[in-house]
Parts: sequence; C-alpha cells; structure tokens
Amino acid sequence: MGSFLDKPKTEKEQHAEENSSVRLKAGLAAMQGWRVDMEDSHSIKLSIDGAPELSWFAVFDGHGGAFTSRYAADNVLNKITSTQEWSTDRMDPEVLGKAMVRGFLQIDEDLKKTPDVQRGDEHSGSTAISAIVTPTHIVCGNVGDSRCILVKLNEVIEMSVDHKPYNQLEQERIEKAGGTVTMRRVNGDLAVSRALGDFVYKHSADLPPEKQQVSAEPEIRFVARTPDADAFLVLACDGVWDVMSNAEVGEFLLDRFRAGVEALDELAGALIDECLARGSRDNMSAVIVMFPGAPVPSRETVENYRKARLGGGAAAVSQDGAAVSTVSAAGVGDSNPRTLAADDDEAQPPRVPQGIDAAGPTAATLGGSRSSDDDERMAST
Repeated sequence: MGSFLDKPKTEKEQHAEENSSVRLKAGLAAMQGWRVDMEDSHSIKLSIDGAPELSWFAVFDGHGGAFTSRYAADNVLNKITSTQEWSTDRMDPEVLGKAMVRGFLQIDEDLKKTPDVQRGDEHSGSTAISAIVTPTHIVCGNVGDSRCILVKLNEVIEMSVDHKPYNQLEQERIEKAGGTVTMRRVNGDLAVSRALGDFVYKHSADLPPEKQQVSAEPEIRFVARTPDADAFLVLACDGVWDVMSNAEVGEFLLDRFRAGVEALDELAGALIDECLARGSRDNMSAVIVMFPGAPVPSRETVENYRKARLGGGAAAVSQDGAAVSTVSAAGVGDSNPRTLAADDDEAQPPRVPQGIDAAGPTAATLGGSRSSDDDERMAST
C-alpha cells in the first residue's frame, strides 16, 4: 500500500448518467494516480431495482488489495435491499439508516466466508462512503475515512465524519477489544478504525462485529432535501480529502459548473486533476450527484468553455467568458461558506437515527484537509 510509481497514471475512468424520473444526474471519475495499483471501486444506481424512486451511490477505497472494495461494490446494495428494515418503510430515513447498518454488517460476514479469506490468502480491507437519496431525504452511511458532503448554493454540509483510531470513542472501542492506538493507528498499522474486511482486527469471539477493534458498522447521518438550495452531493475517497477541504471542494465544483463544465464526469475529472496538482499521492475516485437546484450555466458560457477545451486551453472559463486559472487552495480556503442561523431548519446538522449507536464524534468540524500520514496501512499485508 505504501509503494508509488515513478510518475502518476493519469488516465481516468469516467462515466455520466441521468434519470428523469428521479430528476438526478450523476458523474464519476477515477484515477490510479501515483499508486502501484488501483484499489478503489464504486457503485451508482440512479433507480434502485424494486424501489425506482430511490437512488444509490457509493465509493469504496481499498487497501492491501482490491478484493474487498470490489466485492462490496458488487454486493452491498443487494444486502441492504434484502433486509427486514428495507421492506418495512424504506421512505423513512431512520428505517433506511438501520437497513444500511444491517446490510453493511452482513456483507462483512459474507466477505469473511469467501474462500480466499478462509484460506488465509486475502487480507485486504476497504472504507466505504454511501448514500441513498429519496424524494425527501439524503441518507449517508460511512465506514472509515472516505467522505460525503452536500454542497448547497450558500453552504457545505458534512454528511460524514472520518473514523480515525485516535477519535475518543473509536479508541475506547479499540482498547476494549484488546487493541492499541500507536502512532495514530490501530496496533500501529491501520489508519482507519472502521472498515470492511481487515479481519486480522476482528478476532474477538466474545464480541459482536460492531465492537471489534475495527468495525464495519456504518455511521448514519441524514438530512432533509431542500429543492431550491441543494446543488451537489459529493462522495469521494481520501485521495481527494487529503489535499482539499470540504469548503474547497464545494467552491471548486460550483465555480467550475458556473464556468461551463456541464458534464458531471468532466466535473469529477476536473476535481481529481486538481487534487493531483495539489500533491495527492493516492488513488482518487469521486462521484458527483447533481440536484435540480444546481446553478445552470448559460449556453454562451458552456460554448465558451467547449471552445477553450477544443483550443487546447487548460484554463476554465468564467461566467463572462474570460479564462480563469485553477482555483488555488489559498483563494478558496479563506472564504468559508455562510452558515445559516441555528434556528433555521436548513441549518440543522444531519441527524443520527435513533436506535443506532454512531460511535463517532458526530459534532466534529472537518474544515481542513487531512494529514499526509493517513495511508490506510503502514505496509501491504
């Protein structure tokens, strides 16, 4: 996991789609970057089978190999939709959250039973950031340190909190399960405290899965949709958040979209290109979901942007058609999005469903980009 190439692999996997029934568009971009292998996976379903009014988005950031991230991307949604909670009332965000918790814990049990893991040949793990979008709510489930934000026209809302071993509640669980937190890592090795796979940290037979040193239990947050203010939902692995803050990503996307970067796969690609330019050394994957309330660039602006691209210009295009350089960290980080008053409904933070033990610091503020010491593992296993 700690090995790097002599130069980054900058070819991207890109994809965009839309669904008029749910009135959502989505775009993906993924890049291997400086890493020797690509271990990220993703899953997009704008209309879930059997529940066409609901949409699913997820990014899985593997470490120690790609087996766990790929398995989860292929199977976790089916596990969620097969739970008893899903069949109870899938329009209720609290019930949806419980279905996500059960589905993630079940997929981890299934992973443990795969032949490669049983033989001792497979030791990989993966973080996961996921979201289900309903007509009225956004429900986010997070395992690890990938991240989700909701970009509104006037603020950025964090939909997840990174699960780090040195967070108080996470450290307490790790130590009660017989582990230690050394050099800010689980047993001096793993830089996240929640992950799928990583079964070497889940061997306490007298403890339930969610109480192991490393837990696969997702922390759930949900927020009501605001049709005239919601612009984008962003789900991305830590290769993005290592070098850009929540506020910087939000402003970057709004600026680029207003400048004429209309295709969401191009927008996601521009984001990971920016992260590479800022020094990200990790795999990078980003899924961007666009809501009907996103700002609409004028046709003239879009045409100007396209002409600039065809002409070989690397710069974006501003609202009035003038070329502008790439947004710098200093230029964006100094202007935080406005936060509405605490008694305003739109300003309320995402809720944690009742009955779910979200063992993470739910009130933490994650304004800054992250430390470069956050490679998931010190070395490959």
